Amino acid sequence: MKWTYSVKNKITAASLLFGVIVVVLLININQRRQIGDLKSAFEAIYQDRLVAEGYILDFSEKLHDMNDAINDPEKSFSEKQEIANHILNEIDTLNHLYEATRLTDEEARHFVHFTGLTHEMNLRLKAGDLESEAPMIRSALLDLHSLSQIQLHEADKIKTETDQIFSHGSIILQFEMVVLIIIGLLIQALLFASKTSRGYKVPQNPNLN
Repeated sequence: MKWTYSVKNKITAASLLFGVIVVVLLININQRRQIGDLKSAFEAIYQDRLVAEGYILDFSEKLHDMNDAINDPEKSFSEKQEIANHILNEIDTLNHLYEATRLTDEEARHFVHFTGLTHEMNLRLKAGDLESEAPMIRSALLDLHSLSQIQLHEADKIKTETDQIFSHGSIILQFEMVVLIIIGLLIQALLFASKTSRGYKVPQNPNLN
């Protein structure tokens, strides 16, 4: 510990304490950033994936209901047309809600095709052409399947990102804790050296008396 005697203890201790403050601030900033990143990831999973998947299920149910209605032999043409018109209006409302979520390029491409089909269904319905609705419904359901697969893929990507956030944050936290431990040991060394130097007495020469 001889090297500690040559150090200006007060300045060095102050510098080390300042280092502790800096490290604590860095830990705080890192934790805040990590919390912000995780919050964004969870919001993306809920708003853009789980909510969107819910819309897809609603789309699918309504299209199946429409298909069942127009193929029901017990219903009259006007009843089929009325039911199909009501369902397409509900789908149009869902289209606006789904469009408000964050769409990837691939997702937007399938969704544009899907909305084009529902618009065409509406035009055919108004023209009294129910026979052409069935193949368009099948095509729309294929789009919904693709959109559902995209939700799973994007949710998996977000999960991977959150895993990386946790891993990166853990590594930084471990490094910062090591720095704090080293600084703590240096401060202890300084305090020990200071006490040792104060406790050392210079022997007096009796011959001087």
